[in-house]
Amino acid sequence: MTRSADDVFSVVPRRSLPPVVLAWAAGTGVGALWGSSAALGALVGGGLATAFLASTFLLLRVLKHVEPALSLALALMVYLLKVTVLATAVLVLRDLPGVDGTAAAASAAACTVVWSAAACAAFRHLRLPVFDLGAGRSGAGG
Repeated sequence: MTRSADDVFSVVPRRSLPPVVLAWAAGTGVGALWGSSAALGALVGGGLATAFLASTFLLLRVLKHVEPALSLALALMVYLLKVTVLATAVLVLRDLPGVDGTAAAASAAACTVVWSAAACAAFRHLRLPVFDLGAGRSGAGG
């Protein structure tokens, strides 16, 4: 069964989010073994990474109806905005007492790797056509 491109915006986040939440919870649990600052750092780092990665599909769902000539510019602007917000959050968190930066970075990295692997697996199982030959055309040249 071939799925439409619209399914990408619902299937990929739905299949990627549960493993990321498990990795996030595991990172927070491991951080708790090292103390409350590491647990808080892992909680915050995993949350930032998860929000950053999941927001991409939410924004793309909105942008898919935009005119194609404008969609690339909007996608780049949204990405710039997301990176700016993420960098600002990292700078703010860097100076917060009680938040372990190493645990935050490790949790964010783990969530990113898990999201990427789950998204690749979800894309692989979507079975989207790469090209369409069109109806009524024969394979012979003419």
